[in-house]
Amino acid sequence: MKIGARTFKTGLAVFLALAIPSLLNISEGVPLAGISAVVSMQPSVKKSFQTLKDRLLANIIGGVVAVLTVLALGNSYFMIGLASAILIAILHQFKLNNVIVSSIITLIIIMMSTDYPIVMSASIRVLGTIIGVFSAFVVNGVVLPPKYDEKLFYLNNQVTDDLMRFIRASLRKNIQYPMMRKDLKSLKASISKMNLYLDHLVDGDLRKYFRSSEYSLARTIVVYRQFIRTTEKAYDLVQTLHQAENVYNHFPQELRHLLIERLETLMSAHEQIILKWNGRVLPEEVNFITHKATLRKSFMDSFFNEANLESYLENEYGQSNAVIHIMSSVLDYEESLQHLNKLVSSYKKNHNEEDDKIIDLH
Repeated sequence: MKIGARTFKTGLAVFLALAIPSLLNISEGVPLAGISAVVSMQPSVKKSFQTLKDRLLANIIGGVVAVLTVLALGNSYFMIGLASAILIAILHQFKLNNVIVSSIITLIIIMMSTDYPIVMSASIRVLGTIIGVFSAFVVNGVVLPPKYDEKLFYLNNQVTDDLMRFIRASLRKNIQYPMMRKDLKSLKASISKMNLYLDHLVDGDLRKYFRSSEYSLARTIVVYRQFIRTTEKAYDLVQTLHQAENVYNHFPQELRHLLIERLETLMSAHEQIILKWNGRVLPEEVNFITHKATLRKSFMDSFFNEANLESYLENEYGQSNAVIHIMSSVLDYEESLQHLNKLVSSYKKNHNEEDDKIIDLH
């Protein structure tokens, strides 16, 4: 059993949400404060702030609807249902669908309470809700704020290592086809998780609200986005080698050696770019990715000549196309690495400079 940062912060937010109303002697608002703290804990600071605004508005509207309904029509079960329907329609009109449930809970509790006059009861419970939402927002933004850049970096390293092992195994014809299909699904899920971490990184860092680090964060996000794109290209290459396994196995020895040599160069470059981003390789290093013109021409000519063999041009050109797909996947991976190397080098050379200019890394 693992207690992560978010679990700890949720518990802390609930404690604060329950304790504050008690200290303010409004114990009637304690349950709603605790509930609001739980449902308001979000994976990023920006989403917590958006939830804060939405829940404040939604619960105030819910309190007003509850008070008006009780004063005008009473608090029978039918009227509670009618008020709930009216509140849903109002929140839908204000595009607050994401907070309908908590607002309805507030309305029901207010309308069913009999310990205070309805206006006072509504005020206490809406205040309790506000305390819970604020508790979640403050805890999420101040206590152990999410470090999605670190999570993204380590997950990217793990996925990249797996992809490189699969590329090397595919090139040496050591891969088991059924297990490879399962592993590819797992890697695809990991890449989706990387994209989710990137979205949280864009949403979840308060640094972008401070000018001194705004552009530094923007450059960081650009680099991480390209890291993910490069990993996706490596994944596409593995998938292409997997699908064209039969075609690759019939390559002549010279073409296989040419492909292995080129991919080993690219994978070594990928590893060193990661080390460069991590500060273990100098920014000006990793300059051996690009083919010399003669080697690039030889690489492409070898694949085109292979694709033009009569033995490949049978069965509606499927095998011939597979040869070209392998070559294009390698070139896509190479181009993505070149761009990633450029971005990382530029970032490492400029990230300590004052951000009085916007450095375009696209």
